[in-house]
Amino acid sequence: MIRLRLGIEDLARTTFAAPTPYCELPVSAQALQQPASQFRRLWRRGQAGFPAPARRLLELVPAYGSVPAFLSPETRDGLDDALDAVLSTPTSLIRSELESLPSSSGISPWMRDLARGHIDALAELGSVMRSYHDGVMAPLWPMIERVVASELRGRAWQLATEGAEVTLNTLHPWIRWRDGTLEVHAPGDADIDLAGRGLRLMPSTWTRPAVAISWEQPTLVYPLRLASWVQEDDAAAEAQDRLATVLGTTRARVLRTLGSEHTTTELARALNISPASASTQAAALRNAGLVTTRRDGKSVRHTLTDLGRAVVAAAPDGPRPQAQRRPGYSSRSVTRTIAL
Repeated sequence: MIRLRLGIEDLARTTFAAPTPYCELPVSAQALQQPASQFRRLWRRGQAGFPAPARRLLELVPAYGSVPAFLSPETRDGLDDALDAVLSTPTSLIRSELESLPSSSGISPWMRDLARGHIDALAELGSVMRSYHDGVMAPLWPMIERVVASELRGRAWQLATEGAEVTLNTLHPWIRWRDGTLEVHAPGDADIDLAGRGLRLMPSTWTRPAVAISWEQPTLVYPLRLASWVQEDDAAAEAQDRLATVLGTTRARVLRTLGSEHTTTELARALNISPASASTQAAALRNAGLVTTRRDGKSVRHTLTDLGRAVVAAAPDGPRPQAQRRPGYSSRSVTRTIAL
């Protein structure tokens, strides 16, 4: 159990924050392997298959149990920055975290090379994570942002109307507020005095709570509530693919992929189109005010404008099966979890 001790200053500085696709990348890879995961359900509706170059990531991320923390960098400005942080992890820390993986997952020759800090193995890790980001996270990220936004709106209302104690005690069944201490049933045994630093509360695609001890800002990660996922399901079930109808299939895919910043080459790779086509499509969307482009050295980077994000948020992906609500379900229910 992890025990977080919060004083008055800590409570005053406690905030909710949205995750980035980079800190969510490895934990979403675990959720993707769990049949009951809502993230897996979301992915299976819209994806043809798991990108082959990314499969090696599953050697590092088992279906259950611990996920190597070095794969989840704290808030970063973009994918390249996040990968730089991962690949610059001290070899001793990589070795320690890989050795702590569940014994059932085994240690492959590639993982041994990673633990030794071999350059080729680290370069492959970067390629594997980039492939997973482009093939899984980027296409789904606009939907994940809507699920997270729904969760944060609900928590803001709950905090305002029911107070901090009720809010903390309904984050997850494995999280409890008792006498100035937030108890988190997570692997390990630690007492952490926040000492005025405050606590960041972050909803996640992961299916269990965790404390990001290695991050500069103490962060409690907790699973997104089923209510937030259901709201996204309902909205998607009622919508046609309006973007594809208006913009065409390729431009609609480009717009959704640019929910996170991509270079022209990354965009082409993510959508399996030529760099020239990716550049042309991005330019057309930029001329419409939906995409912004900036030069970074020899690369050209694209991301959505505020208008582009609003358009994507207003036009969920194509028709989906109607989500089934549980009888008697209320906004205070929590997501189903799997014992790890």
